[in-house]
Amino acid sequence: MMLETEPKYPSDTDLIYQTLRGDHLAAEQLTDRYRRMVYATAYHALGNTDDAQDVAQEALVYAYQRLTDIRDTTRFAGWLRHVTLSLCVDYRRRRGTRRLGEPINLLNEMSEEADHVQRLAVRQAMAHLSDDHRTTLLLHYLGGWSLGEVASMMATSVNTVRSRLMAAKQRMRTDLNDTLFPGGVLPTGNQRPLMSAKTLTLSKNQQMLIEAAFPGARVLSVQHNPEPWMPFSPRVQLQLRDGDGKTVDFRGGIDPQRVALLSVLERRNIPGPRLLHGPMATEEGWLSLCETPRGENVTLWTLGGTPHRIRLATERAIEGIDRLHGATDALLADSIGAQLPRRTLSDELAILTDDALWNADSWLAEEGKSRHEWLRDPWFMAALAKVESAVKEIRDPLVYTNYTFFFPQEYRIRSGDEVNDEPLGYPGDPKYQENPLVEFVNPFGHFGDPLLGLAMLWVYDCYPFVHTGFVEQFLWRRGVSRREFAPRLALKALQMVARDLPVTRAAAGGRFRPADGGRYWDSLRSWADQGLSWM
Repeated sequence: MMLETEPKYPSDTDLIYQTLRGDHLAAEQLTDRYRRMVYATAYHALGNTDDAQDVAQEALVYAYQRLTDIRDTTRFAGWLRHVTLSLCVDYRRRRGTRRLGEPINLLNEMSEEADHVQRLAVRQAMAHLSDDHRTTLLLHYLGGWSLGEVASMMATSVNTVRSRLMAAKQRMRTDLNDTLFPGGVLPTGNQRPLMSAKTLTLSKNQQMLIEAAFPGARVLSVQHNPEPWMPFSPRVQLQLRDGDGKTVDFRGGIDPQRVALLSVLERRNIPGPRLLHGPMATEEGWLSLCETPRGENVTLWTLGGTPHRIRLATERAIEGIDRLHGATDALLADSIGAQLPRRTLSDELAILTDDALWNADSWLAEEGKSRHEWLRDPWFMAALAKVESAVKEIRDPLVYTNYTFFFPQEYRIRSGDEVNDEPLGYPGDPKYQENPLVEFVNPFGHFGDPLLGLAMLWVYDCYPFVHTGFVEQFLWRRGVSRREFAPRLALKALQMVARDLPVTRAAAGGRFRPADGGRYWDSLRSWADQGLSWM
């Protein structure tokens, strides 16, 4: 008799790893696991249901943005609790506004006249404290909670709180003295103290771009991966020669042809990245120095709000797709736009069997180590033949498009101060104009099928939009039937199968998703079969 075993639930480490690899279901599971804990922590600190809900949502979004910063993933729960308490402090100080950012913005605590380097030094010194010491310091001195209240929130004794405060203040004094006055020498006159060089990690090419754009500027801080899945990294804070501050981003992948295309798109009301200097050819590819992006990532902005906010964000994402597709005729009439490549559905299908075409697609060629084994698999080849037959019947005109045009995080909106908790959506609703699109993150594409990117969004499971009917709504608005969508769904699923999966399920999970037990393998195969069954 076989004994039933307990179901094995993925650890926090597994879910964090999968989330960083782009698994939106893992991100959702990680969020759901700690939603109650975060809310309870915020309610204990703030004593108000509405305030606690606001802070809890902001804490979960902040954690999602900063997963790459976690040094010990086994202590995620404790780290998230400290983040929540820090945000309670910040919320208490700025009650009535909603803003994503650092949990405690110490720069705002200093006077406007204070030296920018000194303010950064305070932030750096705070970062050197342990989670317990930093949170205790913030709760008491910035949040204004009494020693007893801090002890209750931290689940410790008043004496421990006193001890942590003394130790934190002593460590802060030491760090600030070493950073601002190295060697014990106080600055005189207009001499500006420098940040420790060991915290600044820029390549020679990056330094050359900064010097070319801002001669004599000093690097104050370097932040790697400022937003998940975004192309701008690192983000660098500078002190310019005239004393002003400046924040800039580095971006790869913007070659001279794309630079020329940006100006054409800008004239068509499609604002993209704003270059400060470059592009520079490097061994790793093209490198550019850019302004920081305008507005807020639509996906992250959506996660910080209500279903009404999701509806508004859906409208913005569809508007962005429409504007890009709508630029087709103007680009074809332009000498620069006319040079863009053309990819029919037949071309997309040929990518699977042609090595040169496959390798020319940087996203597909990134993995795809098992592709040739799939080309010997009977199921895969039968699926290819069925899709090829269906594709021959499709006569949709090519439009200016790309896979990523259908991903809402590729658009940025002006977030504003409104919470947008009220019902939205009726025709002519003025609230839709309060959060306009302000930047297209990657407005680079080709002339291709108008719906293939939507299949990519569906198969890739872009949370939360797939789960709120984004794909269905897009298809419904354009009168596209399930049968018409099916060949695109099957084709994109087959491309991802060839890119990501080994041929045998038993080998799944070793390279791509080590903790998912083959579920990703099942998922992609199932989406391909689903599309085939609808044809």
